[in-house]
Amino acid sequence: MPCTPSSLKRRALLTLLLLHANRRFPIRSLIGELWDGRPPRSAVATVQMYVSGLRRVLAPEHSRGGGDPRRHPLLLTSGNGYLLRVQPGELDLDRFRTLAARGRELRAAGHCTTAAESFHRALALWRGTPFEDLGPACLPAHYTVRLEEERLALVHDRIGADICSGWAREVVGELEELCARHPLREDFHEQLMLALAAAGRRAEALHAYTRARRAMVEDTGIEPGPGLRAAQQALLSGARPDNTRHDGCRPARALHPAALGR
Repeated sequence: MPCTPSSLKRRALLTLLLLHANRRFPIRSLIGELWDGRPPRSAVATVQMYVSGLRRVLAPEHSRGGGDPRRHPLLLTSGNGYLLRVQPGELDLDRFRTLAARGRELRAAGHCTTAAESFHRALALWRGTPFEDLGPACLPAHYTVRLEEERLALVHDRIGADICSGWAREVVGELEELCARHPLREDFHEQLMLALAAAGRRAEALHAYTRARRAMVEDTGIEPGPGLRAAQQALLSGARPDNTRHDGCRPARALHPAALGR
């Protein structure tokens, strides 16, 4: 049965326990993360009160029956901390990671289309920015950064599988947007060049390299890395940039040199 604690701090506590599901989370660590290293003097008692409230929400029948809180079926006291029991597949994050891992296995075996399907299913589980509903009780930034990086890595894998499956034209617009949002991520620039080349837009692919290089040099003073430069050289020589270097897929259909504008 769905349940959402009304208190923001209690929801933040539940989120932390879910992020560390099936592992003991020391109470001192919980306190440090809930109050960003500046806890009130009553922090221990407050966390204990939050835990008691969560136990009532998570298993109301246990509480109504007068069950021992130390024997709660889901939220256990473990040493000097707490442990939240979660079954495999109960969390969207678990399903996301399972589908991502399956897609990468398929990709490594050269099955581009089925890998892309698994990646699409994983990303469909994503809803907005992580933890945005917590408001002022937000968690330390590193949790959001880590999950967003995990999502972007899978977006990259999914686009690679899409291109390998012959859907280069369909991903160009998405890649243009990703490059604009993340101008220093060379992997997306490289994929944009590949997608444009595969769509027969070689001149635009070369221009994409020029834009990427300009953004990187102006922002960091550093030239693009070897992967992006190799993609440019492949285009200048009339070859197709190598998608398999990124995702392990065998292309669904070979591109004739004429597709690169030669």
